[in-house]
Amino acid sequence: MSGSVRLEDGGRGELLITADGTFRALRADRERTGRIDPALLRRVLAGTAQLPAPAPADAPATGRRLTVQGQPGQPDRQWTDGTAAPVPADAAVLDALLAQALGEADGPAALPAVLARTEPAAGTARSAAAVGTVAGRAAYALVEADGAFGLTALDDAAPLGGSDADAGLAPTAVALGEAGGRSLFAVGSTDGSVQVWDAATGAVAHGTTGGEGAQSVAALVCRDIPVAFSAGQGGDLRAVRADDGRVLGTLPTGGSGATALRAAHCAGVDLLAAASPDGTVRVWDAGSGELLHLLVGHRGEVAALAVLTVDNQAVLASAGQDRRIRLWDLATGQSVAELDGHTGTVTGLAFTTLADRPVLASCALDGTVRTWDVYDGRPLHGWPAGEWLTGLAAVGDALYTGDETGRITVWDAATGQPAPRAVPAGRPGSPLAALTAGALHGRPVLAAGFGDGAVQVWDAATGGQLLDLPGEGGPVHSLDLTADLLLCGTAAGAVRSHRLSDGTAHPLPVPHAGPVAGIAFTPGEQPLLASAGRDGAIAVRDAATGADSRRFATGCGPFTALAATVAGGQPILATAGEDLVVRLWHAVSGAAGPVCTGLPQAAEVLSFAVLGGRPAVIAGAGDGTVLVWDVQDGSRTAELVGGGTAVRAVVGREFDGEALLAAGDAAGTLRLWHLASASLLNEAALDGTPLAIDLDEAGVRIVTPGGAVKL
Repeated sequence: MSGSVRLEDGGRGELLITADGTFRALRADRERTGRIDPALLRRVLAGTAQLPAPAPADAPATGRRLTVQGQPGQPDRQWTDGTAAPVPADAAVLDALLAQALGEADGPAALPAVLARTEPAAGTARSAAAVGTVAGRAAYALVEADGAFGLTALDDAAPLGGSDADAGLAPTAVALGEAGGRSLFAVGSTDGSVQVWDAATGAVAHGTTGGEGAQSVAALVCRDIPVAFSAGQGGDLRAVRADDGRVLGTLPTGGSGATALRAAHCAGVDLLAAASPDGTVRVWDAGSGELLHLLVGHRGEVAALAVLTVDNQAVLASAGQDRRIRLWDLATGQSVAELDGHTGTVTGLAFTTLADRPVLASCALDGTVRTWDVYDGRPLHGWPAGEWLTGLAAVGDALYTGDETGRITVWDAATGQPAPRAVPAGRPGSPLAALTAGALHGRPVLAAGFGDGAVQVWDAATGGQLLDLPGEGGPVHSLDLTADLLLCGTAAGAVRSHRLSDGTAHPLPVPHAGPVAGIAFTPGEQPLLASAGRDGAIAVRDAATGADSRRFATGCGPFTALAATVAGGQPILATAGEDLVVRLWHAVSGAAGPVCTGLPQAAEVLSFAVLGGRPAVIAGAGDGTVLVWDVQDGSRTAELVGGGTAVRAVVGREFDGEALLAAGDAAGTLRLWHLASASLLNEAALDGTPLAIDLDEAGVRIVTPGGAVKL
């Protein structure tokens, strides 16, 4: 591609695609960047190249404007809705890309990730603090923007532990809590990770590694343990037990994440292959974690992997944006064949057998399916099968393809003709993003994942549907099957694990797909640790061990704050978001509770309190306003007007039947209110931004980046 393409659509935003395939989507409240496959722009340019040059506009512009510049042999051109030259119909994919890039991470996708991938939302590290106890002493935790953290006693400022700036954190939120007889210190970071330490000893308790979510997945029964491997657009590859979510460890990818994963068993060795965005492919012994091979040869991102095992030999096929398929001997790591023929990004690979010879099938965004003899690397057959083919699977001598319309087609692998067998219905209207085959109780099954997050499984022999799992955690990015396990990675960074026989979910611990907006411990006998992210997801796990992890994809957009409590014996969470709403949730089930409205700007801080004998949630807004709602019904009970700058810390307490509320803002001002009368009792200037507040009979103590001060 040369030049640039720009779509302007009034209040919906602006999309600019440059010659290198990168795009920027911009709206007044949001900006996102990413990359597209050349096939997407080829469709737009092909639809405009044959049109006559637009005449000068004879009417005011209304709606969209499309500008194409710098195309060889073409003048710069512009189309504008509401004029004699409206935006061409082939620009509809640009409308879809703009809406998808500026939408929520877990919202439905009109385009599969192979065509357009949005980079994770950037986060900024910031200082954060929390008040609690450490080894029975009132204390505060303070984490600096540079990653250093410290634990300090509130009464005499005695140091209780800490680190220097080499801790490797990029913090966004911090919490102190008690669980399992230990004082715990938790930090959420810009990369979506949550790390937990024993506050008294400094030992790591548990946590999730960073890595911008977990889009690519692979499943493997390794030494009789079902293992789920996952990787995102950054960070290392993660391995967890797929049945109970216990973290097994990580495999290093140089911090680059993985674009595709594939697991296989050969000659008594469990193998795992991971493709990096730079085109390299790493192969590990999954059981020992030993790196066996680093395969170099592709120019561009690898989008598909497949493994063929024959006796004690294994062959890996890899392909992607350079349109070339490479075959590798996994015993030696040597390249054994290079297969050329596709004219678009290769999106699917699958091995099958024809006439007792192993055959590789491939599909691509050029709309064709091709088959290749594995032994001699020669092409066997090729045929048109659609326009943008986004998934491929093989069952016996049949090949299944899926495309951007959600349609699934079955072909005879030997002839390229439509196969005379039952065809799964697919999901028309939602793009197919992943397609894979496996077996259940000895019968072949086919699984497909779609842009709306739904996953469907069919009996391949009859076409009968076995599972229809609704969307959760965002558009499907990848799928894998092994034994009785269905593993799904989503574009929003969630990993879904389901029992293939009945769809029962086994939630797995994965990072947020973006910065952590808030983190909190629930009190009580069985404390939980909750985190809320800019990805619109809530993650909840056992506070002491990190086990029994659950992730709730709320569909409510980016969160900005989180608080936790126990009310009526139940663990309750409160979240605030960019939609100017505070929502209450049951921490175990994820069930939504009352919705609290009225915020003039998004809240950066939330807290719970018991006021007037009833649980209440308090929010500090970006304009300095403090609002209070009743937890049971969401009714607003107080509105306090601040100084016009964002509230950074807020707390409420009741003394002798009188409720007091303290709030500190970004200007370094602390305000103390009498809640019943909404009267301001005191206002004081602080030397630094308040990050946490402790309010008790002894007075008010405020934690700033410089430490704690008492008023």
